[in-house]
Amino acid sequence: MLESRAFDPAFLRRLDGLMLGVQRARTARSGRRTLGRVQGLGIEPENFREYTEGDDLRFLDWNSYARLDELTIRTFRAERQVEVTVAIDASASMGLPRGDDKLGLAMALGASMAYVAMASNEAVRLVTFATHRGGVHLDSTPFRRRREMYPALRPFVEQVRCGGETRLADAVGKLLLQRRGPGIVVLITDLLVPVGEYEEALDRLLAARHEVKLVHVMGHTEISGEYPPGNYLIRDSETGVTSEVILGPRAAEACRRRAERISAQAEAFCSAHGIVYARAFGAGGLDEIMMREFPRLGIVR
Repeated sequence: MLESRAFDPAFLRRLDGLMLGVQRARTARSGRRTLGRVQGLGIEPENFREYTEGDDLRFLDWNSYARLDELTIRTFRAERQVEVTVAIDASASMGLPRGDDKLGLAMALGASMAYVAMASNEAVRLVTFATHRGGVHLDSTPFRRRREMYPALRPFVEQVRCGGETRLADAVGKLLLQRRGPGIVVLITDLLVPVGEYEEALDRLLAARHEVKLVHVMGHTEISGEYPPGNYLIRDSETGVTSEVILGPRAAEACRRRAERISAQAEAFCSAHGIVYARAFGAGGLDEIMMREFPRLGIVR
């Protein structure tokens, strides 16, 4: 299973040099991320104050003690923490074609980005979305910060199964009902929805002042059209609608044009709205996507 690679020690060592690309610092929740004088938070020294009982001894200034025989505490300017939500499409279309393992690629990429964010001490969670019993259903991990907590994500990542419709705009609407403050939302999906639907979803995230990154996942067979030739009766995995098709060279070329059209439309919209857009085409390219393509595009750096 490709998603398990995101927990392979050798793969994680390759990720250790990466950081999540953050364009703007944002307040996560009122009262939680204000700049100010706090003991032991942040990395920028700000001032000193007299030691009082109960202060953390790690922040004693020993140079001051040696020179003045006085106990003083270093204070720091607080870091601006960023809440990161990695939202992954788990609809039925993510499970097809079966050999493409689109969901495995999406989960591996999502978990890898969570690892990178946690290494920077950002609060991060994974969310999956699809319809269930007629309504949009979200599954989510708690927000986790420290990299030592990363293995706790593994059961969630490995138990996800595809099913239901995408309903991207409805999923984003439900996500926003949770009333989180502005942060980073990484949306991973195959974009097999009407253009207006994903544009509405992205617009709503931007209106809520999130920094948005869109990762477009498609499988090798899906973009190449390399299906065995012949006559087929095909059923849409999400709507159940059936149709007769003839697969062969002409159908393969149509698949390639369709994939390019979907990608070009999404990239143009993202470019016009300040959203980072990245292709993640082909499960075999996990390492290349994570280590070379994402840094080039600014998703990680």
